[in-house]
Amino acid sequence: MNKKYYWLIAFAIPLICLIGWSISLSIEQKSGQEVRLPITGYDPRDVLSGHYIQYKIDWKRADCTQFPNGRCPDKNLFCKEARWGQQCRFYIPEENAHHLDDIFRARNKTQDVFEVVYSYRPGRKAMAKQLLINGKDWTLYPQTTEDLYK
Repeated sequence: MNKKYYWLIAFAIPLICLIGWSISLSIEQKSGQEVRLPITGYDPRDVLSGHYIQYKIDWKRADCTQFPNGRCPDKNLFCKEARWGQQCRFYIPEENAHHLDDIFRARNKTQDVFEVVYSYRPGRKAMAKQLLINGKDWTLYPQTTEDLYK
């Protein structure tokens, strides 16, 4: 076989694997039951780190009736375990980071309710799908910091 074909195969295999992985993640996300869980800031000094919001699930305010048997599942299925405890993250575009940080910091003044919608399947890791502020997608929230206090 020609050397060109070896190079073509060498580049095609990782691409096929990436496409297959993306499809399997998409199917897993769509096949799970949607559950909404209230969140609080993980660390008020560092709510935003990079391109993600770091938060904790507020299990005391969670509606456990949305899960099978009406009981809250294992908390480890929703966040990764880190050296310092549970670590939950929701990834966002970098251009929205500063504005979203302002919204989280102003939540005590505005009485906003923050929730994350997860795709949940019993016994499997839940996948964060959407960040909600007052029941609406976070992108529909006022887009300037001045609007937060109106």
